[in-house]
Amino acid sequence: MATLEADTPRQVTQVREQLHETFDGVVDDSDIAHHKGKDYEQRFLSRALAALAVRRLAKCSAAEAAAFVTDGIADQGLDAIAPLPDSGQVLLVQAKWSDHGSATFDVGAAKAMVDGLNRIENELYEQFNQRAATLAQEARPLLISGKTILVIALMGTVQPSSQALEVLDNALQEFNKHGSRFSIEVLLSKDFHEQIHADLRPDPIGLEVRLDDWYKQKGPLEAYQGTVSAELVADWFEMYGTALFEHNLRAPLGTTVTNAAIGQTLTSTPTTFWHLNNGITMICDELEAKHESAKAPQSRATTLTVRGASIVNGGQTVRAIARAMHEDGETAANATLSIKIINTHGDKQFGIDVSQAANRQNAIEQRDHIALEPVHQAIKANLRAELRKHYVIKRGDQPPAPETGCSLDELALALACLHPDPEYAARASSSMENLWEVGPNGSHTVLFRREPSPLKVWRSVLTLRAARSAVYDHGVELSGRAAAVAEHGAFLITHLLFQHLGGTSIDDPDFDWDSEVLEKIPAVVPELVRRLAYQIELNSPRREVRVMFKSARESQDLALQVLDQLSDGIVIPEPPIKPRKPRRQNTVPLLVDRRVIKDGTPLRYEGQTEPERSAMEGWLIEDERRRQATWVNHRTKSILWAYDGQQYSPSGLVMKMWWDAGWADHPVANQGTMRWLLADDQSLWDLAQRIHNEDDEETSDLELETMADRST
Repeated sequence: MATLEADTPRQVTQVREQLHETFDGVVDDSDIAHHKGKDYEQRFLSRALAALAVRRLAKCSAAEAAAFVTDGIADQGLDAIAPLPDSGQVLLVQAKWSDHGSATFDVGAAKAMVDGLNRIENELYEQFNQRAATLAQEARPLLISGKTILVIALMGTVQPSSQALEVLDNALQEFNKHGSRFSIEVLLSKDFHEQIHADLRPDPIGLEVRLDDWYKQKGPLEAYQGTVSAELVADWFEMYGTALFEHNLRAPLGTTVTNAAIGQTLTSTPTTFWHLNNGITMICDELEAKHESAKAPQSRATTLTVRGASIVNGGQTVRAIARAMHEDGETAANATLSIKIINTHGDKQFGIDVSQAANRQNAIEQRDHIALEPVHQAIKANLRAELRKHYVIKRGDQPPAPETGCSLDELALALACLHPDPEYAARASSSMENLWEVGPNGSHTVLFRREPSPLKVWRSVLTLRAARSAVYDHGVELSGRAAAVAEHGAFLITHLLFQHLGGTSIDDPDFDWDSEVLEKIPAVVPELVRRLAYQIELNSPRREVRVMFKSARESQDLALQVLDQLSDGIVIPEPPIKPRKPRRQNTVPLLVDRRVIKDGTPLRYEGQTEPERSAMEGWLIEDERRRQATWVNHRTKSILWAYDGQQYSPSGLVMKMWWDAGWADHPVANQGTMRWLLADDQSLWDLAQRIHNEDDEETSDLELETMADRST
């Protein structure tokens, strides 16, 4: 993480967010709860910063650190008093918060701190508030026999002034006459920034690995290879889940042909599993071997205690073993598999090299290699710290709920649309795989050359989502060339929205992105669609619309023409209005009005295309409730999903299912009523069409009767 002074405001934002997330409801604020707004905020943050300082130096939990915080009134210059009898230390903390990262420690602060120390030494406990007095009494024996650290905790970048340090040094000379037991520790904003990121990182995984038929590999790195039981591997997954694959190129992919074959072997012929499977590769930061025989270690099993364990090859195998143990544990427990364990001693780059070299069983895509790029780890850490949002990087990992974060696929697409050159939106329109190209002109290299700020990440993703939604909503009302523009031009339209509404201000925290961009999108999209359709009709009336949006040159030309028109205020003619039939009532309101389906009627989900079925089937069979629902006669949320018991619109639920299943290349929109089927395999859309056709026939018959009456 960057710790330069120029980054201080960003550090402040991230530290503030994590102080709230960590200490809200943990630090006692009962005496300041009556304060409002900034008055409360400054007092709370000062206390939370003191607690974070204690947590950093004492290596204790957040709750334990918060218990050492003194109340504001009569704390005698000490914001935290932390007696630590196990280590023979006491921490005396004075904390100063600054919203601008400019907190300082002056002579007055130093004198207040010394005054508090002297009150403890002289046992003037009655001069402290109740909490501080109790902590001071517990601390005094350690002042006499242990080590005392005066901790200056500043949300700033400047060391205490020389005059302030002189005040402290003069006081400590008196206390250190009979031994150097008193010292000073200064913590600045970079230290707190480092601490909150350390707190956000997952704890290293520790495992006990019992190996049979093992040997130790010769070479510069400590490594073992042997045989491990499938039951033990399943226990690891049960305990740690996908955290086991933290340094793998990707998370387990779910149901694939390869994984299905692994599972079948485990439950049918488990004793052949070792022979048919490539096994797993594990890296770790630390390793200790405990042999069962001193004279002939390899004649018996050995147990490896590993810390910082990560399975970098064989994630699919581990997932399949865990599933097989759940389905038929008695049979699968007879299986063993090969395992290779390499002690990297914390060498992250070597761990990446092992991961990239080891994966063979399921095809590795360029996107999987991209997932290990340091820029994505930085985005993940900073997005989590600053905005409390999650960034899912690996293919196969469950994407977050839309309001809680985004995926690498979504961010790459958003940045492609945000880029000033529409070529990158055109590349994405041609294939999402183009976003993972590396090299001087590769999309990934260009889009992620610099780490985007958390604000840029989140605003770009929100804009992409709003644009796709608005394009779909408008597209269902269109026909002809305009409909083709809405169907195939969503990425270029998103690019135009960024350029027209303020993409250059995306990093400006004072720019009101919601009102200036997001709220304007639904009104601007129809105008952009109209202008694009006009330019295509004017310049390339016979050109296939879909192909134009995949062409970098044609996309650049279209974007330039439309943006110039908007900038110059050029009005384009309205398209001729064609007579059209009265619009038919939408499917769900029609079915509700006619009451042709009873509440509680079972429905099931059915994919409409081969890519959709392939992407969804593995996820669906994990829990059959995911494809099941019941009908509710409700005009907006007519589908009650069996999986979570919540109501959705047909299309809204389909989109959620696509997201939850991790289908990265799903369409921007869907016709949900075609995907929810009744028991007779008739979709909701089919049923609505049948009603429309019957109504049309009745109308036609009525018109004929009317004409006959008039003729007589």
